[in-house]
Amino acid sequence: MAYKKFKSNDLFYNTLEMHPEFDFAIYNSRIYLNNRGAITGAHVDNAGDIPTGHVSLYELNVDRPDGEKIYPFISKNGSLSSFKTISTASFNSDYAYGDEITGSYPLSASIVREFFAATVTSRTTTANHLNSLRNTLNFYQPLSNHYAFSSSLGDKGTQNVNLISIPSIIFGSEVEKGTIDLKFYVSGTLIGQLKDQNRDGELIQVGPEGSVGSGSVAGVVLYNEGFVLLTGSWDIGAGFAGENYVGGSPVVPKWIYFGKGANDGTATGTIISSSFGMTLKGTTKTQTITMLAHAPKGELNHSNNPTYITYGQGHTPLTGANSYAENKSLAIKNIVSSSYSDPYADFKKTTYVSSVAIYDENKNLIGIAKLATPVKKTEDIEYTFKMKLDI
Repeated sequence: MAYKKFKSNDLFYNTLEMHPEFDFAIYNSRIYLNNRGAITGAHVDNAGDIPTGHVSLYELNVDRPDGEKIYPFISKNGSLSSFKTISTASFNSDYAYGDEITGSYPLSASIVREFFAATVTSRTTTANHLNSLRNTLNFYQPLSNHYAFSSSLGDKGTQNVNLISIPSIIFGSEVEKGTIDLKFYVSGTLIGQLKDQNRDGELIQVGPEGSVGSGSVAGVVLYNEGFVLLTGSWDIGAGFAGENYVGGSPVVPKWIYFGKGANDGTATGTIISSSFGMTLKGTTKTQTITMLAHAPKGELNHSNNPTYITYGQGHTPLTGANSYAENKSLAIKNIVSSSYSDPYADFKKTTYVSSVAIYDENKNLIGIAKLATPVKKTEDIEYTFKMKLDI
């Protein structure tokens, strides 16, 4: 086996930045991601074992029957280690030492809508998801005054606010700026559309053209954190009588009701005329190593494969009291193709490269790159094999 060391110009380290697109459709308290429903598996009806519209972290328990699913577990012992979802009181009272504390897989996440009604006179002292964003929103105020938690444009602590949370396992490191697109439909007809036209986080109503509220800012986007805040409270119903967006009597569509039914506890059958669409692009960064392995001319033309030598020769090694040597006079099989059955073509040492093994500095095998089709290597041919590893 031939060992060759990578030179400095044979290794390239890169970061690939990609922007996958996600399309959420919300209808009748169900979410559909990229127009996909539940996928039927060979063993279960829902192969992914997650609700529609969710993203599975690590994709565990795919198409596994109930009795064969993997799960996390930990034994209660003197280290007092447990899961974060187990309270201290439950840990002390519900489990004895030696008991197995279990969790469940898969872990999944999807978008979540939360509505904060203006009927609450003040939410400044309440520890909720909206108030926890106060400092973050004020931080982005230099980009737009609409980010301010409280200003002449409104007080998010007391006004109607529609908060849509996007989990990071969907968008990655950040939502790509300017890619948020929100659409509000009634009976399949588009009645309102929001976009960040200026890439400054302001969600401006851009459609339908000439509709009530066109050109107005209906909310803002926190791209790094993955939140959409909607405060637009004008009527975008275009004569639609309305639905039960907030309970009680039907109310006309507004941007503060966008996404009703997106994991907010709304029962199916409550919102049946309205539907919502949200598209965005995430940002993922993948570290890669590109490796160039060279097969120079005149090298790598010997093989230890038994088929490399002519069939029928003795393989018995030469042994003695102080030595062990293989027979050096074994003839190598000539596999050079000839146009005639006799005589044979001139002999050339020929091998076929089928894989490239990668070793660490201690010659421990850490990876194998296999070729789809072995390539012919003679002494007058040289190759460079390009391999890429995602970290």
